[in-house]
Amino acid sequence: MIYLEFFKEQGLGNQLWNYAALRAIAEFKGYEYTILKFEDFKGHDFIELCPGNIKEKIIRTENLKFFNEKIFYDNELKTFACDFDKNIINIEPDTNINGLFQSEKYFFNKDINKYIKIKETSKVRKKELFKKCILNIRGGEYKRFKELILPKSYWINAMNEMKKLVKDISFVIVTDDYNYSSNLLPGIEILIGDIKSDFMNIYYADYLIVSNSSFSYFPIKLGRKAKKVIAPANWARYGNKFNRWISPANIYKDWEYMDNKGILSKQKISQILINTNNTYSKYNIIANKNHFKRKSILFLIPKRIRKLIKFILSKIFPLYIG
Repeated sequence: MIYLEFFKEQGLGNQLWNYAALRAIAEFKGYEYTILKFEDFKGHDFIELCPGNIKEKIIRTENLKFFNEKIFYDNELKTFACDFDKNIINIEPDTNINGLFQSEKYFFNKDINKYIKIKETSKVRKKELFKKCILNIRGGEYKRFKELILPKSYWINAMNEMKKLVKDISFVIVTDDYNYSSNLLPGIEILIGDIKSDFMNIYYADYLIVSNSSFSYFPIKLGRKAKKVIAPANWARYGNKFNRWISPANIYKDWEYMDNKGILSKQKISQILINTNNTYSKYNIIANKNHFKRKSILFLIPKRIRKLIKFILSKIFPLYIG
């Protein structure tokens, strides 16, 4: 049996990536599987997952081995990057897997629809979404990292690209940050809702422009197929001067990728990935992730006061503070 643990601080997208990878790896290896802390899954209301074969009420996790997905720290771009870790093929029983697992290679050509089901009561397509393109804009904590959050030009250029395909197409926004999105692209309707409605709106969309977030992958890939999906080239470091793909794991079949010059050809994407992987293949330092944790002087301020200050500043500077 192999194991996976859910955490409260994980987003829904990250949980689904971990779960789908676990299921596919278990099937590939012929192992049973179990989810630890399954109650922390964020999609219980509208998504059906199987927690696995739990033979004991109490699982002695201290006896488990751990598989930690290989991760690269890019000191030039000051970020972490992942790709498919081929060492997963050698995983042994009684192992708890830990990582992002956001490469489609972890699925071993298995159909993820076998593992993840949308509850029938949630399957209601809104007529007003016909011939509309959803912009899935990520704000919130992304605004803390100027290299991570996408510029306004990305959304404008991608909308113009969509108009080439459907001349009379209109746009609506699905976002985790209404204040940010309304200031970024004023005049475009925002679909107000919770995580369930955001997920289902993306699930039924025919045309999408997405951010560099894990959230949109599963509503797009489960069940029906969208007609066109545009995503940011270089993923988490859009337009970086080294032209690296951060992360190489985040390149998905049937999606189109756009930089500031337009849609990239498959040949261009392939060359970027080759150059990125060639760079990381030369990395040879392995470190504990705790080495990179740094304490800010802001931690001397009580948490409730920090939250109040952050809330006030987010209202004054919605494009910069989440």
